[in-house]
Amino acid sequence: MPDEFDTKIPKIRKPRIDHLNRQIPPEAHTAMYNWHKFWSRKTWNVVAEFIKTYCPQNGVVFDPFAGSGVSAIEALKNGRRTIACDILPVATEIIRLTIKPVSTKKLREAYERVEKKVKDKVLSLYKTKCRNCGAEFPLTCAIWKQDKCIEIRYPACSKCRDKRTKDTPPVDFDEEMLKKIEKKEITEWYPRQKLYHINGKPFKEKQQYESLDGLFTKRNLQALAWLMEVIEDEPSREMREFLKIGFSSMVHLCTKMCPVRPTRPYSSAWTEQSYWFAEEFMERVSAILS
Repeated sequence: MPDEFDTKIPKIRKPRIDHLNRQIPPEAHTAMYNWHKFWSRKTWNVVAEFIKTYCPQNGVVFDPFAGSGVSAIEALKNGRRTIACDILPVATEIIRLTIKPVSTKKLREAYERVEKKVKDKVLSLYKTKCRNCGAEFPLTCAIWKQDKCIEIRYPACSKCRDKRTKDTPPVDFDEEMLKKIEKKEITEWYPRQKLYHINGKPFKEKQQYESLDGLFTKRNLQALAWLMEVIEDEPSREMREFLKIGFSSMVHLCTKMCPVRPTRPYSSAWTEQSYWFAEEFMERVSAILS
């Protein structure tokens, strides 16, 4: 009788893997990945090739540092399951709402309700006067140098079609508007978190800002606070979630981190991977209502 422990353990055959040993030309990000800004986002088609090569069909891709979710989303697109987590709350929210189905009709209706409630109120903060005929209308953007507004721009007066793309300093009307805004207290909620870690050390490349609200002009901060308050009034939780992530996707365009660009008189972008200080920055009203 053979020893009960004298049994042969069958050999487990490992599946043959054709390892990636070639360069994978990166492709541009699609709308799925471009709708929300996120630094250091990996190239989707390269990630997809690694998943298809090293994770079997119906296997699980685990990403404990998921970021904006390229690996998680590509896993789902290619018939794998996924577990994705990240210490940054907005990262997991970007992933969740990227893959969550939503009625575009209902979302559009929710957006229009919000716009109707807040648009005129927001635009009232940005009134200027035509330098040619004196008509009042909302400016398109203002140029600031540190804490002083130095220029007003608009593409066409609503009456005489006068256009200003540069070298248009504020007039008394503009100065009075800004003084009124500076004197008025913002009573709605807005973030005041300090730009420091718990241990008291500043975030990467922190410059002159002490807290999040310092990234905005008082005018933009008030407009954004109004907008968020109206979003929070939406009755549908699902619509609130999508509207707030839409808010998050554009709010960087309303900050002091968007420098003046000579070739683009009415637009700018957040171009540095930190909460940086642009000595001359663009304050845009269109970014708030986009």
